[in-house]
Amino acid sequence: MKQWIKPCIGFAAGCAVWQLVVWTGHVPKEYMPGVGTVFEALVGQLRSAEFWQNEPLTLMRTAIGLVAAVALGFGTAVLSARYRLVEDALRPLVNIMRSLPPAAIVPLSIFALGLGLKLFLFIVCFSGVWTVYVSAAAALATSEPVQLRSAQTLGYSGWEIMWQVRIPAAMPAMLTGARLAVADCLIATIAAEMLAGSNGIGFMLYDSAFTMHTTDTFALLVVAGVNGLLFNQAVLRLRASMVRWHDQFTKMVQA
Repeated sequence: MKQWIKPCIGFAAGCAVWQLVVWTGHVPKEYMPGVGTVFEALVGQLRSAEFWQNEPLTLMRTAIGLVAAVALGFGTAVLSARYRLVEDALRPLVNIMRSLPPAAIVPLSIFALGLGLKLFLFIVCFSGVWTVYVSAAAALATSEPVQLRSAQTLGYSGWEIMWQVRIPAAMPAMLTGARLAVADCLIATIAAEMLAGSNGIGFMLYDSAFTMHTTDTFALLVVAGVNGLLFNQAVLRLRASMVRWHDQFTKMVQA
């Protein structure tokens, strides 16, 4: 219970500040409803069949796109760490692509992929893969020299060193990159649904905003934030199961 006290206090403080801003009247209630009004709208959404038809679609698109981004980013980072030619060839491309916002590539992607699942998965994967790649490549590039020299002394080949030394040592930082990519992928999913979708939380957000249903818009923004929290917790649990040794070692050193 103790680990939830501080986050709950922070959440309550944020809601209090929000409500204080509403009470001051500087922003009309039509555009910034109170916390209680948004909560009522959120309950209404949770009771509606439309919400439960669209929420799973957003979660599915984000999850599949995230898995694709992690697989592609990790795989490319391993090749980049193993072969200097791959790293040099990818460096300018990565610096350019990671600067492009997901919404900017939606129109061209529609012409190439049409309006369907392929479009959403491409946009989501494109958004997350660069964060995964940069984090994984940086982690693999900073392998401990003593470990590498020890493996070479024992006669390990280049790929054996990669799989048995460099990747295990870099895995905590690589999974941190995957955690950062969660937000990118969820933002990309909602942006794509707003611009090119006919369903999903992003489409519901777009529809409620442009029909001036402000309370529903805020409620759906809360849902999007909770979705990000759920994905973040899923990655944290995966990290805890895969690199438990790292956390135990860190606690031992700190003690």
